[in-house]
Amino acid sequence: MRSDTTEASLRLSDLRRAQAADASLENLLNAITGKIRDSARLAVFEYEAGNEGHDALAVAFGALGEIERESFRTLLDHLRRHLNELQDEPAPPAGRFAGRSVVSER
Repeated sequence: MRSDTTEASLRLSDLRRAQAADASLENLLNAITGKIRDSARLAVFEYEAGNEGHDALAVAFGALGEIERESFRTLLDHLRRHLNELQDEPAPPAGRFAGRSVVSER
């Protein structure tokens, strides 16, 4: 599971760099990253509780993990929609001197 989380984090960081000025995108990515971590942690907690004979606690951790995975899917759906909206927007100028000649023409 760690490699899946690492690969997902790498892809999320690529999105962060690509759209650095978009606060909503940054918030979505932070929330998704948290859901990935929480889901992984809860799966471990469930496993450990089950191995120690705490069946009710294992069930509780499992249920919380499912809630986290569902909220992850919801956030992922919003991320897809947000990225589609960004693709439909015109691109901003590529820097402060966009459209200007570096060397003046005489």
